Parts: sequence; C-alpha cells; structure tokens
Amino acid sequence: MALERKPQAILFDLDGTLAHTLPQLSLAVSRVAEHMNLPIPDKETMSSFVGNGVAMLLGRVILGRHDIRLDEVPADKMAEARQLFNVFYREGLAQNFEVYPGVAEGLQYFSEQGIKLAVVTNKPHIFASPLIGFMGLQPYFSEVLGSEVLKERKPDPKPLLYVLDKLGVAPEHALMVGDSINDVKAGQNAHTATVAFTYGYNGGYDLHTCCTPDYLFDHFSDLTALIKSLP
Repeated sequence: MALERKPQAILFDLDGTLAHTLPQLSLAVSRVAEHMNLPIPDKETMSSFVGNGVAMLLGRVILGRHDIRLDEVPADKMAEARQLFNVFYREGLAQNFEVYPGVAEGLQYFSEQGIKLAVVTNKPHIFASPLIGFMGLQPYFSEVLGSEVLKERKPDPKPLLYVLDKLGVAPEHALMVGDSINDVKAGQNAHTATVAFTYGYNGGYDLHTCCTPDYLFDHFSDLTALIKSLP
C-alpha cells in the first residue's frame, strides 16, 4: 500500500530501527550466560537472536539455537535468566547504544509537519521508555508502547491498533517503520503502509526476499526523503 499523502502517524520499532542497541543487549545477555554457565553467543549469533522480545532472546541463549518455542525452555532456567537480565540490562541502559544517522533530523522534520509519532516495540516497556529518554528522543513521541503492556506482540496487529487508537489516527493513514519481518507483518496485519530498513536486526533473514514491505530502505534518511516528497 503505497503512500499517496504524508501519513498522519508514523509508528516506529526501536531496536535496530531508531538505534543500534545490540552492544548493550549483548553485554547484559553475556553476563546472564556467564552467571548461568551457558555458552556466550558471538556477535553474529546474538544479532540473529534479537527481535522477538526478551523472553525469546533469553530462551534462544538458554537452548543455544534460534528456532525455539518458549514452552521448550525450562521454567526455572527462564525465571533465573529473566531476573538476572533485568538487573544487568537496567544497569547498562544509559550507555552502549548509538542513535542511527539521520534519525533525530528525520523525527524533527516529521514533528514539524504535524505527523504524530510513536514507538511500538517488543522490548519490555520498563526498558523502552527510559531508553528513549537516554537517547534524547522522548520529546518527539506522543506514545511509547513496550511489550507486556498488552499480551499481544508484533506481528500481531493489536499493539499497533492500540497505539493508533490513542493517537486518534486510522490505520489507512498510518505508516509502520521497522527492521524485521515482525514489523512488516504487524503493519500489514493492521492495514498500515510499511517501511523496512536493511541496516537493523532482521533475525538473519533477507528482507529483500522474505517479506514484502511497501518500501525497503538502506538509510533512515531515505524515509525522510520519502515523506518530504509527498503532498
């Protein structure tokens, strides 16, 4: 669904879309693995594990592979990993991230155009909201929705529809922007237009072949250029 006019709202994923946060995630997860005497994933493996929420990330580390079901993970191991992760990640939340080039300038332009902006992420809400503050991006966003506020997560459309309802914008006038299959499918399921970035955390999948976003961009500035080109 190509855009014919500037959208009334843009919903953004967080990790891998607005900022490179893998270093802080990797540090926290590596400390979890060390404390639990588990193999510590290398950088490439860690990148492929990110994108489906903390529970899936920790489950993949515990089981040592990408394709898992959460019901495969021993409950006691998950509880221990989650408790450790919450402590370690909170300690490092203010550092080891990098806002991608063009993000601040793009958000500033979108805001000046009167476009409502929000974040819809599978990252737990207790981390997502303060992290956006540490990034200096909080003033741009009317809403921030992390996981565990609702029981549904992307690619389910309900988180997107929940936020759009709070913004007072119909899905057909909105744009979902992310870096993964989950983001694209969530937008499609919610009947919004979709943008995917190639530079983020795509779970090891090739976004050119595994899904069909309306727009596939290599840089955040490409999104800004698109919005500027629309009436």
